[in-house]
Amino acid sequence: MFSSKRLNAVDLGGEDRLQIFLRTVRENKELWGLYADGWAETIDDDRKKGFVVFPDQEHAQLCATDKWKRYSPKSIKLSSFVERFLDKLTKQKYTVAVFPTPFDRAVQVDPQTIRSELL
Repeated sequence: MFSSKRLNAVDLGGEDRLQIFLRTVRENKELWGLYADGWAETIDDDRKKGFVVFPDQEHAQLCATDKWKRYSPKSIKLSSFVERFLDKLTKQKYTVAVFPTPFDRAVQVDPQTIRSELL
């Protein structure tokens, strides 16, 4: 069952969702992605790829529809994300696509900026 407090976040703007993401991930020491034979990605208007992440399982599940309907929420330990994912994303010139909703795009953030915000 989805909690109404958490679901209200889908109505917030990108910057507010980014702050919720950062706070939640720092507190819980984990973040969530969508996975099905690989991690969910997005492409922004500049054709830059983004690695899609969420603050919790509930919000990830909300986006497991349409183009990501084959995907399921999968947790990522914060330590693993910082130590393994972020350098790889930087080398591949990806952004971190933070907290998209069914109604709004993700906030595209540079991997090294996310690293400094999460540590």
